[in-house]
Amino acid sequence: MKIAEVFLNQTNKRIDHAYDYRIPQQLEAVIKVGMRVVVSFGFGNRRVEGFVIQIKETTDYSGRIKEITENIDSQPILNKEQIELCLWMKTAYCSLFYEALSYFTMSVQIKQETCYFKNQGSFDLNLKENWFIEHYFTEDKNTEDKNALLIKKVKPEDRVILTALVKKKVVYAKKSWKIPGDPNGDDGSAETSYHLTDTGREALNWDKKIGKKQRELMDSLVYHDMTAGDLKMVLAQFEKSLSPLIKKDYVLTYKTLSQALRENPVEAAEKNQSVILTNKEQQSYNWYQELTKVKPGVFFHVFDGASKYRLFFKAIEDQLKSNKSTVIIFPEVNMTFQRMEMFYKYFGDQVGIYHGRLTQKQRAELYQRVQTGELKVVIGVRSALFLPFKSLGLIIIDDEHDSSHISISTPRFHITDIAKKASEIMGAAYIIADDTPRIATWYQIEKKAMAIIQIGEAQKLRHGIEIIDMQKEMHAGNMGILSRILLKYMQTGFEQKRMSVLFINNKGYANSVLCRNCGQIEKCPHCGVSLKYFNRDHSLQCHYCGYKMAVPLRCPDCGSDKIRHLGFGIDQLEEYLRKAFPGVRIGTVQGNMKRTEIKKMNRAIANSEIDVLIGTQVIIKHFNLTNVGVAAAVLIDRDLNQGNYQASETVYQTYSRFFEKAMDDTTKGLIQTHEPENDTIYSIKNESFQEFYRGEIRYRELLKYPPIVEMVSFGVFQNNDKEAENDAFRLYVAMKEELKGFGIEHAVYKPVRIGVTRGGNITYQIVLKSSDPRVFRNLMPKIIRLGIIEELKSKVSIQINL
Repeated sequence: MKIAEVFLNQTNKRIDHAYDYRIPQQLEAVIKVGMRVVVSFGFGNRRVEGFVIQIKETTDYSGRIKEITENIDSQPILNKEQIELCLWMKTAYCSLFYEALSYFTMSVQIKQETCYFKNQGSFDLNLKENWFIEHYFTEDKNTEDKNALLIKKVKPEDRVILTALVKKKVVYAKKSWKIPGDPNGDDGSAETSYHLTDTGREALNWDKKIGKKQRELMDSLVYHDMTAGDLKMVLAQFEKSLSPLIKKDYVLTYKTLSQALRENPVEAAEKNQSVILTNKEQQSYNWYQELTKVKPGVFFHVFDGASKYRLFFKAIEDQLKSNKSTVIIFPEVNMTFQRMEMFYKYFGDQVGIYHGRLTQKQRAELYQRVQTGELKVVIGVRSALFLPFKSLGLIIIDDEHDSSHISISTPRFHITDIAKKASEIMGAAYIIADDTPRIATWYQIEKKAMAIIQIGEAQKLRHGIEIIDMQKEMHAGNMGILSRILLKYMQTGFEQKRMSVLFINNKGYANSVLCRNCGQIEKCPHCGVSLKYFNRDHSLQCHYCGYKMAVPLRCPDCGSDKIRHLGFGIDQLEEYLRKAFPGVRIGTVQGNMKRTEIKKMNRAIANSEIDVLIGTQVIIKHFNLTNVGVAAAVLIDRDLNQGNYQASETVYQTYSRFFEKAMDDTTKGLIQTHEPENDTIYSIKNESFQEFYRGEIRYRELLKYPPIVEMVSFGVFQNNDKEAENDAFRLYVAMKEELKGFGIEHAVYKPVRIGVTRGGNITYQIVLKSSDPRVFRNLMPKIIRLGIIEELKSKVSIQINL
């Protein structure tokens, strides 16, 4: 007898553990570890999807063991290393097993379908029921079982008849699971691929009638055949541009299910270019190889982007020689197509791209090609790490500071933490690359937990940055948004035909207040963060510990009554500029811009059609800035006073990148602030990460913030304010009681109302700080066993060190 340990797809943490199920004899050769199955669960024996994590010969369960009903997958969808990683995520982030599993199965998702079947025999049917049977149960349907009727095929007005037939037991219902987009599914179809012919290659040199978009598509096919999913990265609506090229025989299309039908991989490898390093890069790479013998993780401190990529390519090339795979994680695939072309250039058909524009069928085929080892170099966002690599040798995370590396659904994590655990489980090396490291990463480097290599030399280009004290501006009679010196520099720039770039980071409005006379901003005496303003009771509050005070009528420092909200928006700034400089040509960029909008604005900038560019962080990611006369951080204070412990780190990373992007030796740089003595601002001016890190780590050591301690934030939320508050306090009291047995090296703070989400949910936050990560991991099983979370009317979210 064989026994399978099965996790169930359900939402109750108390029963989220593996259950023993007997594998029936007819399925013993079929059921394997890593497959989804159907089991019966509970007194009602309801059919539930499950996942097999282990198969064994015996069980410790003394009761009657139920059988697995059927298998959903024909082959395992996860390997043993992935299962181990999934189980670790469940424990580390206190998530449901299936919440963690969802990251691994997003390419092979399943859906449940209800099918109806005819019972044999003769029945007394009326005209409508006879018509229904003759109309719907035909032999020419394109279904796996010709006698099966999918509920979605029945028109809504005919479902009353179907219900009557079920009641008479003429037909019966059966639920089944299906994998949408399965490349081995019913139609046997595969992704369409595109190949640049020899005629097309020659035409690139002589055919002047090839349009701009068509040439862009052809250029993308020079080194590598591409699927429709890949080409969406080049041009979202590519079919219209590609059709004429196919008619001219410049591009041909073909369908493929396997590597056997593709270009011979050995021949393809011969066409790919070898990676050639400079002497300095070769020295860095030799050092990297030595470091990986001691530690699996190496941090690339990047000052030369071109060298960074060549070192990436060399490391990948060596992995391929050892028949191992590599995954490269970028924050946003949409901004990396030029980089992808380089990957194709070196590694050709071994490269796959995993991104959000893929259809479910495209995702499923890429998943299969990774699983079989056909694709050995995968570029993507954080979800690419969860693909079933046959032999993963290297994980690369680029631009690690970017917030896109943090998951937005449960379990919440930073991809670096998952990469480190995956490295440990799978025996893979990992590279983290960034020009401005995260505090958490640099802390690991200082503790010798991670090795470091500097790529390139630091260039000091921003010695011209000036800090403008907006308090002095106000005392001098300037009550406007922009300082007099910034207006002067902008005017000079207009006269010299040079663009002005104004950075105003609109992401996350800081509900803070300040004294416009002296610049005083109220901060929490316990947590050291800015207090947030709450309009409902005109108060200031810390969203970590709950410290609360009324908004002062007069400044406690200078006695002024000029207490004002901190901040303004892009629209206000644009309106102010149009009054200050009539006729000036202003461009604004913010939010999630389409690629066509980005291209249009970049053309306008290149053609000197913009006098002033106002924008948020999209300036840093998407725009090519040249001939900039002045680059200014219009109001840095709002970001410095976001009310969370990571505000200074985010400001340093964001604004350092802005000035690096916008400035050259001739550009004037300005930072407008009400806090001219702020250490973070001076570190930006001095271009000194070490200076910033020393001050920031002292602050976190003093006030006990990550990475010094582990900080867990519990969000308790629903649309009823009072119930959310009651549930939050109930959870807090239970945690406080259970924590009594864990010593004194921890602190838990009372629930604090932190706001309303877009969906209308009111959220209360409970913060747990502990110097020992085991406190959280041991506390949560106790809370779950008590049934506290399941008994709450509200939902609970958990974030760790985010």
